[in-house]
Amino acid sequence: MLQKIIDSCPKEVDLTNDRHSEKIIEIVETILENYDISEIEKIEDELIGKNDETFIFVLLSLKIAKSKLLVSKVTEPLFISVVFAVYKEHNRILKNSEHPHGEDFLLKKVNQLQWLFAHHPQITWELIIVDDGCPEGSGRIAQDIIDKNKLNDKARVLFLAEAIEQGHPAAKSIPTTKDSQKGGSIVYGMWDAVQQTKVKNQIVVYTDADLSTHLGQLMLLVEPLLNQNTLAAIGSRRERKSVVIKKGARNNRGKLFIYLWKRMIPNLGDIVDTQCGFKAYNAEIIPHIIDDLIEKKFAFDIELLLKTELHESGSIDKIPIAWIDSEEASTTTDLQPYLPMLKAIAMMNRRYFLKEGQVNEFASFIDSLSEERFNDILDNIPSEIIQRNPDEFTDYDDVRVKDF
Repeated sequence: MLQKIIDSCPKEVDLTNDRHSEKIIEIVETILENYDISEIEKIEDELIGKNDETFIFVLLSLKIAKSKLLVSKVTEPLFISVVFAVYKEHNRILKNSEHPHGEDFLLKKVNQLQWLFAHHPQITWELIIVDDGCPEGSGRIAQDIIDKNKLNDKARVLFLAEAIEQGHPAAKSIPTTKDSQKGGSIVYGMWDAVQQTKVKNQIVVYTDADLSTHLGQLMLLVEPLLNQNTLAAIGSRRERKSVVIKKGARNNRGKLFIYLWKRMIPNLGDIVDTQCGFKAYNAEIIPHIIDDLIEKKFAFDIELLLKTELHESGSIDKIPIAWIDSEEASTTTDLQPYLPMLKAIAMMNRRYFLKEGQVNEFASFIDSLSEERFNDILDNIPSEIIQRNPDEFTDYDDVRVKDF
């Protein structure tokens, strides 16, 4: 049966192909008819061990199948809020027939959630889209799609600009939408999600606007929050069972970023992939971590995680996920925001970890860097960093400031 399933799968996943979306569900249904969770995990081990990218379709389907099985284990009312921000997403939000970069991501996310939770009335959900000050009106386009498809009972749009103007607590430290790059909007969405808790068990998930992470995997994050007393579960692209198709060649720069932030944020242990846009938080922790944040831009993930870990040590779980890069119309690819992120992390180091009079050499080093100097470093990353895997960087710190 397994070989028949593999043979029926495409050798790649097309994020914009409706037939692929339908095929994923067909494969998942076949898996569910023939295997339980333990058997699915054994198959995952076997296929991942072969290190063959042509298994991407079936590996994604296996993770979704496992997630679907976990839905049936929920016995008490559960409310899930899924938040994502939109900025210059006016093309990707369209259908592929309407624009070459169109992914139809809003309706696809709705379809993924509707399928995942179908016939399970214990679980209710909402989709919260936050416009991050998009000059092209991505939020307005999203609202039009919601209205046209009669989805107002499942999806809603918030506008960060309105929150700033009205002085909402979650936006009180943001002067204008220009001072937010995703982080401000995600935090506003998380804040809004917990204002009217629907049931005792509420989980808030945030993801990216694109389709890189199929939301059919959502229960992989939710399960440890319900059953293992963790406060956060984060999707990771760097675990042994992670399944990743990534375009481009930014790996070494990513390694440098991880090495440097690891030198400044000491409490996240073996967490490596802080920037994966697929994270879930227990609603009860959210008021404790979103208040008085330093960062409203791309390093906000790290601050939320470090505050969660400071609130309760060992409360974050890493979950290997399937992730397929969606870079055609990425709104962050060209920004290369490594240095601004590192400078924000240096500020976090001083606020959360240093006592008066202490100095962290890496934080001071990052503070001193100009764009020109940092670009020189990016072109000359020490080989000791390049030749190692990022999961070594928690303990390995032999590359010091003087080596840059």
